[in-house]
Amino acid sequence: MMKFEFEQIAGYEVSIDDYNNIIEPMYMATELSKEEFVKTLNKKRFALKPLSGLIKDMKKLAKELKESCTHYTDYEKKEKLDSVITEYIQRKYVCMQSVTFIINEKELWSCYYPKSVEIYSTKSYKTYETIELCA
Repeated sequence: MMKFEFEQIAGYEVSIDDYNNIIEPMYMATELSKEEFVKTLNKKRFALKPLSGLIKDMKKLAKELKESCTHYTDYEKKEKLDSVITEYIQRKYVCMQSVTFIINEKELWSCYYPKSVEIYSTKSYKTYETIELCA
């Protein structure tokens, strides 16, 4: 069974590592049908957050960064935001090379918070999408 077949039957995405190192070897070791095998797995263990959930996480982190902006800079939240954006790009633009992002910031009382994220190609400088994070 291929990864895309598994995801189609299961109705959720799984990481490439989980599929290659756990799911596929387990499936090959059984004599269950694809459908029966998928039913035996724990969805909570393997299911990745949907892309819409990653966007919600980005917006939540941006809001928290905006709220703390005038008091202090929360570097851990900034790193987490970068991490969530990177995961989003890796999953949505999996077959594309040279895709990266830039966070557009807005000033608030002489500090800056993330307003939007622009996902673009470093080869053609074409913007693939812009996600509004904060108003």
